[in-house]
Amino acid sequence: MSIRQDYLERMVEQFAAALAKLLRARQEQRFEDADRLLRQTSLDALGMDYDTLLLVDAASAARMLGTPERVQLLARLVAEDGELRAARGDLAGATTRREHAKVLERLARGDPRG
Repeated sequence: MSIRQDYLERMVEQFAAALAKLLRARQEQRFEDADRLLRQTSLDALGMDYDTLLLVDAASAARMLGTPERVQLLARLVAEDGELRAARGDLAGATTRREHAKVLERLARGDPRG
């Protein structure tokens, strides 16, 4: 197994564990905990601040992250942020995050239009 493949597998495993905690916090309506976990997961899995990644458009964030795998992880975090916002009753914010996540997913698949 290559070093890169091993790194990606560990990153995905860590991300999955963090996402499970985040989902549990949302389901238990511990919204502040879920929000904190979302941001910490971005730092841990992507090495970048979540809010910073959202300050730029999706294509710029994808370039900053550098690999399709990392862009896909951000897309999953943004989608979960959308669900968290919906659970809090912020439907406009939820829609915005869900749409942003879809653009990131398309970019991760190689669609240059996002």
